[in-house]
Amino acid sequence: MKKPNQLRTVLEKSYPDFVANPDRLQLFVDNGRIIATGGNSLSFEYRYTLDIIATDFADDLARLIVPIEAYLKTNQPELFENPQRREEAFKFEVDYNNNNTLDVAFKIQLTERVVAKKTSENELNLEYAPEPQCEDNSAMEQWQVYLKKQLIFEGKTLNGNN
Repeated sequence: MKKPNQLRTVLEKSYPDFVANPDRLQLFVDNGRIIATGGNSLSFEYRYTLDIIATDFADDLARLIVPIEAYLKTNQPELFENPQRREEAFKFEVDYNNNNTLDVAFKIQLTERVVAKKTSENELNLEYAPEPQCEDNSAMEQWQVYLKKQLIFEGKTLNGNN
């Protein structure tokens, strides 16, 4: 699976405190499923819930939500395009520790396709299928997002197909 580490990288770039204090950003995969057909192929799809937990967070939640949303719009666009999926695809819960910090848990429904291609008689090559890209999101890779005049996110970190 590639997306959990890609999302960690996006969050670390948008909030450098996670690099200095890596224990404040935890990622877990829950409810993982492998979906494969009965056909003559070893291709499959991962389906899972990614739990992202940020602890002792002392900033505006938008600083985390915007990078996650931008990543998802680039690498899992059907979460926003499909009305049935968008309601349950990206959730969060917050525990307020005190007046200064909080713990937040995001739950995100993700998929990743792995394609098995025969390269010779007895050899298969496994590759992650590229995610469908929305034409409208190409401009997002050029964005710089500011919160209270502070740069919190640059779109060039989004594309997981590379």
